Amino acid sequence: MLPVALALTAALLLAVAAVLQQDAASRAPHRTGFGAGARLFASLLSRPRWLAGQLTGGAGLAVLAVALHLGQVVVVQPLIATQLVFSLLISGLLARRRTGRSGLDAGLWGAAALVVGGLVVFLLTARPHVSTLDGAPSAHDDTWLLTAAGTALVAQVSAALVASRLAARWRSLLFALTAALGFGTGALLLAATGDRLAEGTLLSAPLVALAVVVTSSVVTAQRAFQAGAVTTALPTIAAVEPVVAVSLAGPVLGEHLATGAGWRAGQLLGLAALVTGVVVLARRQAHAADGAQSASSRSSSSGANSSATSSTTRGSAGERSGSPR
Repeated sequence: MLPVALALTAALLLAVAAVLQQDAASRAPHRTGFGAGARLFASLLSRPRWLAGQLTGGAGLAVLAVALHLGQVVVVQPLIATQLVFSLLISGLLARRRTGRSGLDAGLWGAAALVVGGLVVFLLTARPHVSTLDGAPSAHDDTWLLTAAGTALVAQVSAALVASRLAARWRSLLFALTAALGFGTGALLLAATGDRLAEGTLLSAPLVALAVVVTSSVVTAQRAFQAGAVTTALPTIAAVEPVVAVSLAGPVLGEHLATGAGWRAGQLLGLAALVTGVVVLARRQAHAADGAQSASSRSSSSGANSSATSSTTRGSAGERSGSPR
């Protein structure tokens, strides 16, 4: 049960980090063209809220690394999807503090229940096992790991090259899919890195690949959020990331789920409920964020118009007072 508790703790820390990072990225200047991701990253480095999110996210990744070392990817990674439930609660608390109302309705709680219920069913029917003798990745598995990492990086660079030719919605979807591929692969690299550190190897190929893939995935995810279609990006990343990790855990780490028909049915049912709840939660939260941003823009525009009108009125009054009678 310790890996489960650690995974939930990591999900909470990552939820706090996501709230801080998304708020900072949504306020950053819009960048286009090749190299836009690097320029966006440089801009975010000067924002304290984004940096605080990175520090919190780093703590979450450290806890996740311990969970992956003590547990298995096929169990731990789906639990990370609960970060959406935690972010829902955090957003509700912040909204209540600002407006006196949490904004959490029955639909959101129902989606949260789907996520939790789906996880319970999945965990009860997963019965994971490792096919290798000692459970540690072999050199052959390193080849799988590096191949998966290279594939994720190539996909993200390709997305950056073709993104300018796509409409905002499809650009956001493309960035979100490639970011999710990188994050899912990163979970496997994190597990392998933890195993190497436990063996006394401080510098390893999975560690180097992890640093590169996570950095590239963070930048790609920020571009997905900034593309103007958060309602597409957020649910895509949240739903695809655990599917990628669980799918690759078998060939890469030798982790497998129970294979009986009944066990498989329970696993599929749990994952279906989990993904459905995640998508609903992400879309509802993204819609709420878009609405808040639009309201803020309308308020700023209204304030600017009021100031301009007041200035014009004062100017006209001055002209009238100074004109001869």
